[in-house]
Amino acid sequence: MVLLIACTNGAGLLLTRALARKREVAVRAALGASRGRIVAQFFTESLLLALLAGAFGLALGWAATRGLASWAGEQLPPGMAVGLDGRVLLFTLGVSLGAGLLFGLAPALQMLGVDVNSTLREEGRGASVGRRRSRLHDALVVGQVGLSLMLLIGTGLLVRSFVRLLQVDPGFDTRNVVTMDLSLSTQKYAKPDQQTAFFDDALRRVRALPGVQDAAISAALPLSFKRITPVLPQGQPEVPLAERPFVDIEAISPDWFSTMRVPLRAGRAFNGGDQAKSPPVVVVNETFARQYWPNANPLDQHVVIGRRPTPAQVVGVAADVKNRGLEQTTQPQLYLPFSQLPWGDMNLVVRTAAAPATVVPAIRAQIAAIDADQPVTRVETVEELMDDARTQPKLLLALVGAFAGTALLLAIVGIYGMLSYSVTQRQQEFGIRMAMGAERRDILRLVLRHGMAMALTGIAAGLVAAWLLTRLLSGMLYGIRGHDPLTFAAAPVVFLVIALLASWFPARRATRVSPIDTLR
Repeated sequence: MVLLIACTNGAGLLLTRALARKREVAVRAALGASRGRIVAQFFTESLLLALLAGAFGLALGWAATRGLASWAGEQLPPGMAVGLDGRVLLFTLGVSLGAGLLFGLAPALQMLGVDVNSTLREEGRGASVGRRRSRLHDALVVGQVGLSLMLLIGTGLLVRSFVRLLQVDPGFDTRNVVTMDLSLSTQKYAKPDQQTAFFDDALRRVRALPGVQDAAISAALPLSFKRITPVLPQGQPEVPLAERPFVDIEAISPDWFSTMRVPLRAGRAFNGGDQAKSPPVVVVNETFARQYWPNANPLDQHVVIGRRPTPAQVVGVAADVKNRGLEQTTQPQLYLPFSQLPWGDMNLVVRTAAAPATVVPAIRAQIAAIDADQPVTRVETVEELMDDARTQPKLLLALVGAFAGTALLLAIVGIYGMLSYSVTQRQQEFGIRMAMGAERRDILRLVLRHGMAMALTGIAAGLVAAWLLTRLLSGMLYGIRGHDPLTFAAAPVVFLVIALLASWFPARRATRVSPIDTLR
């Protein structure tokens, strides 16, 4: 869209330039210049301008990609390189040549129909611009306004969506919580009881550290999931294993709910009695309970988990947490005590009284005291995990916002340039109007009405197009609809104010026309 707006702006500027040189073309033709020479001159000039603009744009693109790489390098997916390559260079060259050919040739061809005698007579008298030319300029500006409004509405939708994302409640308290990965050696800790003993000892040592309020372990990090399994909730039809619904399954230590500040809606959390040889138990989230037992007490139910022969009894219902990302709907989830689902790759979650960074060295030391060869990796606070979850929407918002800002600037230049050209061409008309009694405010109103008429027409077209195309953005939005009334109402108002400012300065210049000088 920005490329199309820029090309439209370029077409308007080159056409204005060509029309301003109409007398020059007539003089050249009168002196014997052939039509081919005139076309070649316009074509060469526009092509040179396009190539110079392409080189300047390429330099801006290089600087922009360098800035993007330094600003968002760590936030981009692994392996995604940001930079220019041969295909980008060829595309830039092709666009520059195409724009030069198209927008240089069109004014040149229009100049071929110039009547030398009438042009020299009209230009000598300072005739006003023709209605057909004015309509062509107006159409170009209306197109720019419509396309720019589409981008502005898209940016507004993304801004409102990002604000909603910042306000999302993840279901747990993110303050002063640090996570770190403890992936045990499969040779040294091959047996489940060895894994359980290591993590029990680690939790006991970490909880005893000064500044630590609570600690727990979980298989998955907050806002994410690591394992899914087929389940058969009590009361559901008996079906083969492969046809059972898959749900998120999470192994946690008993203190995980208190550490993450996840409230229990019913029942109890796990305790020391929930060991490997004890009857299997499970805690379900609210979504699971609503989906499978909407009219029953979940605490009276059982769930068959995977291939396990003994159903697990539901002992608690936990509040929903965002387990698939901030922008995704919470999925049904089961929590199992770690002792009944041991695993060697777990995450240590520690809640601290002060800044988490102050206790990380002491935690590392306690892990090393248990096993000097055990690495501690991926040390992150939960607030950093929240920021990471917002990275893609933030990057998308920055890019689309930059494009929309560029489009808005181009539209302002288009409106201002067209009205400035119109004022220059209509100086004689304005002088005659003022000589016949028109007030300066009448001239001001006349030019402003012209600019606002173009803006309103473009806004109407842009609103219709945005209404039809915002469904393409629906998959990138959170918490709002693609046809958000506030965005569709605010964007045109912003554009009207900007169009009024862009029209004001040429209109003020039109009121300074001297009737005496014009008539002379």
